[in-house]
Amino acid sequence: MELSGAGFDYRNLDEIFQNQALLPKEVDIILKWLPFIYAEQRGAADLLVRALISAKEAFDPSLLIEMFEKSDLNSYLKFGIGNTLALARTADISTWIKDQLLNGESSMERYALVAGLPIKGGFGNDRQLMDFLRIIFDRYHDETMLKLFKKYGDKTDAGFLHEKLKELSSKEVKQASKVIESMLKKNLKNNK
Repeated sequence: MELSGAGFDYRNLDEIFQNQALLPKEVDIILKWLPFIYAEQRGAADLLVRALISAKEAFDPSLLIEMFEKSDLNSYLKFGIGNTLALARTADISTWIKDQLLNGESSMERYALVAGLPIKGGFGNDRQLMDFLRIIFDRYHDETMLKLFKKYGDKTDAGFLHEKLKELSSKEVKQASKVIESMLKKNLKNNK
């Protein structure tokens, strides 16, 4: 009703979720009501949180950070919050996101934060990003991590991954081996 009163007419939550550019006023209204919606209908709240990824302008993520850190929400719901924090336009969270990945307990919801490191990590260059990824690799070596290695890594990072093969599952070894091969090909192409 508040969205409608502010001139934003949606028939249902799906329409909000499918909006490609939430305006700041819409974001403010969603954030205002989010804790109440989580208390009443967690699925609807999860959909609204994920809709914030399409915010047109940066917004204050304090409420989402508080919910991520202190709420009794399950890991699936916190993953949605983490994904939004990683991908949405927010105020600077570089210190927070790195602290969560370095010092927080390795958990499903923190895996979502890894995807935000290239944009949200506050790294000055690809080398700084890759050095950080190496530090957290043992705690967060999933497909997202491997994609980041493939995209931003160089020959030395391929060597690092090669050394880690013996610690990975057979499925992860297969994925990591493909990434290593791709990184080495990219390096050869760049050196021509």
